[in-house]
Amino acid sequence: MIGTGIFMSPQRVIQGTMSTGASLLFWVAGIIYCICGTHVYIEYGLNIPRYVINGVEQSVPRSGGDLNYLQYVYTKPAYRKNTVLLSTCIFGISFIILGNMAGNSINFAHRVLLAANVQDPSNGAVRGIAMAVATLTCFIHAISRRGGLWLNNTLAIVKVGIMLLIIITAACVGGNALPKTENVFTDNISADNSFRGGSNQPNGYAHAFLAIIFSFSGFEQPNYVLGEISRPRKKFPRAMSTGVGIVLVLYLAVNLSYMVVVPKFDQIHVDRSVAEQFFDLTLGHLDGGRDTGLRIFNGLLAVSSLGNIIVMTYTAARVKQEIAKEGILPFPKFFSQNTDMSVGRVMRWFQKHGMFKSIMRLSWFSPEEHSEKTPVGALVLHFVSCLVLIFATWGMKPTEAYTLLTSWSAYVVTAFMSTFLGLGILILRFRGPPPTAVSRDGDEPNDQTIPENPTWTDLTGKGINPVVSIIAASVYMAGGLYPVIATWVPPSGLYEQLTKPKAAWWIVPTVSWCVIGLGIAWFLGFVGVAKHIDRKDHRVFVVEKRPEFEPAEGSGKSDVEGSSGRVDPRRSGGLVQVHETVYLSWGRYQY
Repeated sequence: MIGTGIFMSPQRVIQGTMSTGASLLFWVAGIIYCICGTHVYIEYGLNIPRYVINGVEQSVPRSGGDLNYLQYVYTKPAYRKNTVLLSTCIFGISFIILGNMAGNSINFAHRVLLAANVQDPSNGAVRGIAMAVATLTCFIHAISRRGGLWLNNTLAIVKVGIMLLIIITAACVGGNALPKTENVFTDNISADNSFRGGSNQPNGYAHAFLAIIFSFSGFEQPNYVLGEISRPRKKFPRAMSTGVGIVLVLYLAVNLSYMVVVPKFDQIHVDRSVAEQFFDLTLGHLDGGRDTGLRIFNGLLAVSSLGNIIVMTYTAARVKQEIAKEGILPFPKFFSQNTDMSVGRVMRWFQKHGMFKSIMRLSWFSPEEHSEKTPVGALVLHFVSCLVLIFATWGMKPTEAYTLLTSWSAYVVTAFMSTFLGLGILILRFRGPPPTAVSRDGDEPNDQTIPENPTWTDLTGKGINPVVSIIAASVYMAGGLYPVIATWVPPSGLYEQLTKPKAAWWIVPTVSWCVIGLGIAWFLGFVGVAKHIDRKDHRVFVVEKRPEFEPAEGSGKSDVEGSSGRVDPRRSGGLVQVHETVYLSWGRYQY
């Protein structure tokens, strides 16, 4: 969740609102949006998908995030029942194109060069480093799942440390511990100044909120890899709520810290991010130089970008693997399979050939400790889509490319999808859930605790308050819909002058809707080809999934009902999906 947004977005927010007061209110609105989104994702994650297993209807958390939830709610239009859906194609194609680390890779490369005191780095150097870091992160996750997680956790601690550094530095300025830095907090937030000169541009406010949405994006990442969490029913809601709560407090404190140091005029007009100005005005004065603070900032921002790249690569690859399982991509087997390319294979080769005998005797260097399968095909897909966007923005300055790429991602993957996810909860609440499929032939429901035609409240149980659910879903839907619509209003006045040197105002919504349109066209194209094959050869496309379940880690005998082996999902552990076999084929239609 903590990426580059909290450091790069504040200037885009204040340029859109033209007032410090409105900017802070927008950040508070973003916090409310994030809290509601967290509730929506917890509700989805704990209750979808659903199966009838040994006669018991229950949910089994799995990886894939939005893909699972959109498929559950929006079952039409579809090619055929339980096959390719329009919702699958729209989300799948959009996420494959925009759900990658291109923007952060470019930002990482740019910040590394600036931290190394390279003035005005060339496009070639920036793109070269961006491609190198994208390659490195994909390679790390391909050879070591454990190593990628360790690196992600380490950098997460560093990113929290960066925000604490900003907060502590601002406190020092407020306490006059940095006499060379002027305290402008009162000027920025006083009742007379905070809302003076506020913007009347709908486009500016829309882009401001879009930047905030991007800054808060990432709270949904646990849902992308939910199938890899042990005891998800217990750990997932607690960890997600706690983590999001901590980050929200830090984000608000960081924005207030900026107000302590950086004057409003500079936040709007100076061609540097607010965070960059913050470090220049504080740490940059410590040695009397004017570039020390900037180099510190660029180095820290590079670390933050790297952390975001690593976590996005890990989670997005799992989502793209789930997309490939739906059969909408060429070579689905390659993109959906896990492959053992781990370090354990290298260690096994060393062991087989008698190399490094003294080291290989140590238990930590045992090949079994490092042998694990990873989604190599999905990582390749993730890497290729990243390279395409890096090359597509070659002619733009790094900062402009970063802004454009993150805006596209925020518009489509976050705002557009959140609109339909929020609407989906409302549909489930007021229309009711679809029938639950059985996991095996003949495994009919035999659960007396759930009515024959259950409501969504019956399925979610006491853990989810219906009123809170409806409010959270409505706010989350409205928050996503606002920038989707308002960015079509053309800018004017000062905001237009500030954004004119960059890409045209219509680029973000137009390209975003082109990506969404491509998903729709992909579905129509698939249906057209499938109908042609049906008419010609009387064959239809069939998707058959056979999931395998087991009790969650830590589920004891008290969770298992009698000799039947049933696991009660309403008790502590429940079931988790450990494997899924997917059969994609063109079969003869049975008349």
